[in-house]
Amino acid sequence: MDVRWLIFGDSHISAFRRAAELGLIDRPAEFHEVRGATAMGLTKLESVTGARRQFEAALLPPRPGVIPVMQLGEVDCGFVIWYRAEKYGVPVADQMDVSITSYFAFVDRVLAAGYPSLVVTGATVPTIRDGQDWGEVAHLRREVTTTLAERTRLTLAYNERLRQGADARGLPFVCIADAVIDPETGTVADLYRRRDPRNHHLHAKRAGEIWAACLNQVAIAAREAVPAG
Repeated sequence: MDVRWLIFGDSHISAFRRAAELGLIDRPAEFHEVRGATAMGLTKLESVTGARRQFEAALLPPRPGVIPVMQLGEVDCGFVIWYRAEKYGVPVADQMDVSITSYFAFVDRVLAAGYPSLVVTGATVPTIRDGQDWGEVAHLRREVTTTLAERTRLTLAYNERLRQGADARGLPFVCIADAVIDPETGTVADLYRRRDPRNHHLHAKRAGEIWAACLNQVAIAAREAVPAG
């Protein structure tokens, strides 16, 4: 039985979807997107976005020949962690801990349900420029005034925690942050921005090409990780 990827997460899975449309992902893939989904929100069955309920409906019970691929964290690192830290007067690091704990609690539920593996992917790096408050997402996040550099550093720290959590569970971890960050600025390179500054997603084709290359490298390892049918 061939392996299918079930790629789920927030709207940043659009880069994976574009890669699949271009035939860049070696294996069949299906997508389940919940716009605005957060790792923190996975603690609640009925969060604002309903992400946990929707993801569990797509994932459970485990499906033969399917390996989940999880893409979350951009909303956490770009907004929610900062917002909650300021609102509740607690350290940003504490809120990152809450997000990471929620993330892997969901991963562990999926694995306990019967999936033998799950691909953890690094959170997408932020693109909203300092002082930008136009565009739907930037407008919604205007209450957070942290700089792009600060948000990027938090995302990189978050991704290191994701890598550690994946390693501890023997799960594949793939991340494109190093490839899309300009080493001179320490933030996303202009090459990977959308032409429309109101769109906070990475350039779908260019980012998708890198995601596909990363995912294709773990496809062989996943060949044996097929749930029993």
